[in-house]
Amino acid sequence: MADVPEPAKPFPYGHLLYELTRTEVLMRDQGTVLGFLWTLLHPALMFAVLYALFVKWMGKFVDTYAVYLLVGIVLWNFFQKSTSYALGSFRRMRGTVLNYRFPREIVVFSAVGAVLWSSAMEFCVLVPVLLALGQAPHWTWLLLPGVFALELLLATALSLFLAICAVEFEDLERIWDVLTSAMFYLTPVFYPLSILSPRYQELMRLNPLMQILRMFRDCVIAGKPPAAGVVLALLAIGLAGVAAGRALLRRLEYRLADKLAV
Repeated sequence: MADVPEPAKPFPYGHLLYELTRTEVLMRDQGTVLGFLWTLLHPALMFAVLYALFVKWMGKFVDTYAVYLLVGIVLWNFFQKSTSYALGSFRRMRGTVLNYRFPREIVVFSAVGAVLWSSAMEFCVLVPVLLALGQAPHWTWLLLPGVFALELLLATALSLFLAICAVEFEDLERIWDVLTSAMFYLTPVFYPLSILSPRYQELMRLNPLMQILRMFRDCVIAGKPPAAGVVLALLAIGLAGVAAGRALLRRLEYRLADKLAV
């Protein structure tokens, strides 16, 4: 009797992705005294400073400014940390990339996954903090994982391109630090969009991260579900970005290996 072939797995590298992600998580906390607690201390300190500085001004425009600010900080931190950490993933995993054959995008996915792990812990703390701040829960809170998944998709797409470019240009890490610092002020993390002129508001709406922040805040504060058109547009951008990043990685795989071998 002929052996029946096993059905092909949709993603045969799941175990490898898990192990690389686990390694990245351990590497991030290695050598620190407080370990994972730094993940919570950073947004907490950032929130305290920004709230103390801007509550009297921004509180005139946003009734629940503490909730508004906290949501913005948590979402911004994931974007900034995931893209920055994934940027150097190929050089960090240089030995693995040069000595083993596997889809190279897994290296980037594992770096984003390591930050996702710490962000998941932040979200576990975020919910009780929102309740403690007096924010009433809405049924739209059930949609928050889906909104965050859109940010994860967009961050992963951008991370693929950043990781590729970082192999070619070693100064990209410093450049990206400067750019993300500028982007922090160009994204309504600690201020509402309404304080800007209509012209700048239209320009800001082109920022996908701004749309993520708005949808998340609408779900948390106003109990308003995201607009289907915006969700589909962001989903299309994210999927197209990941597909394009993977295609570029396939095309430049050997060139990147030569760069890493030097």
